[in-house]
Amino acid sequence: MPARRLRIGAFAALCFLVAGCDVAIDGAAGISPAEQQRVDRRDEQRGAVESALKELEQAPAVVYKSTIKDASGKPADLEFRITRNGSAHGALPVDGQTIQVVSADKQLYLSATPEYWKAHGLGNSEQYGTGWVRTDSSDLPVNAVEVLNPRKAASTLRTAVSAMNRLTDPVRSKLPDGTEVYDVGSGLGTLRVTTAAPHRVVSFAPSLVDAAGGKTLGAEMRVEPLTGDALKKLQTDLDGAVGGVGQPFDALTQVSVSVVDDKLDCTDFVGTCRATIGVANTVIGGASGTPVHLTLTVEFSAQSLGAQTCTADANAAPDTTTSMSCEVKFKLPNRNASYQVQAKPAARGEVRVPVDVNGVREKLKSEFAALGG
Repeated sequence: MPARRLRIGAFAALCFLVAGCDVAIDGAAGISPAEQQRVDRRDEQRGAVESALKELEQAPAVVYKSTIKDASGKPADLEFRITRNGSAHGALPVDGQTIQVVSADKQLYLSATPEYWKAHGLGNSEQYGTGWVRTDSSDLPVNAVEVLNPRKAASTLRTAVSAMNRLTDPVRSKLPDGTEVYDVGSGLGTLRVTTAAPHRVVSFAPSLVDAAGGKTLGAEMRVEPLTGDALKKLQTDLDGAVGGVGQPFDALTQVSVSVVDDKLDCTDFVGTCRATIGVANTVIGGASGTPVHLTLTVEFSAQSLGAQTCTADANAAPDTTTSMSCEVKFKLPNRNASYQVQAKPAARGEVRVPVDVNGVREKLKSEFAALGG
């Protein structure tokens, strides 16, 4: 009998422990109503942000708006429009300067001041500052055509938001026009999306899409989708911009020139002096066979006659020597006198890019047809 009681006791103890797992204990608290409300608000914000990012991701094209101070200190609004395929047109506020941008057929063209090009170490800064320059993203502190592509921007913003503190209570604010937005912030800046459906991205700090170079584009970029007539206008403006680019300088090609031969001839009793100069060019990079545009400047000087300058232009094949000449005419105060004339030649070269305007426009036409433009 004692052994029998021992087995029963062990069985009873086991039943007690198992049953105890399902017994509610007085005082154990679930989530409070206030905390549940905070959880619901956070879920609502996450849903709004994701919905807005999907809307941005699926947009055929968007316009980014920024504000910069002009030379007089007054605010000026800039617009940069870009399709999800990377065709773009507009202006970016790079380090407080306005940089004009055209991107078409996977080619990037910039128009900036000589000071901008000089800061980027380009020796032809004075020439580059007079027109369009074909280049790549290395001449911008941020690869705008890539990071501001609506699909890429949405993806990067989604990653940035996912790293933010999700336990904080959502912050709401109102824009000047009365639109209520969520302010989703981090150390890199703030993303703003509308609180009301259909949710959309209103603005974001450029640093959120490019932590290293984004700050050069300012503190905030406002964004809107482009559809319908606005999308068609972008195509029209791009068509015009491609035609206006002309024959841009090529910053992707390095050209060095040197004077290899010079000859000076002056005509007695007339005062005309002609310099014939051999100009050699060496090209690194660029499209094969693209001609080099040469500019020759010759300064003539003679005692008591003063100084005069002439210039000449020529197109040359890469890695060749070209004979160039120009002349000046001095006014001779004494035709029977003898004057010693000196000539100082200087040459520079740049590569211009031939743009197939009609070909690019046809590609844009196909692109925008597929986008619904």
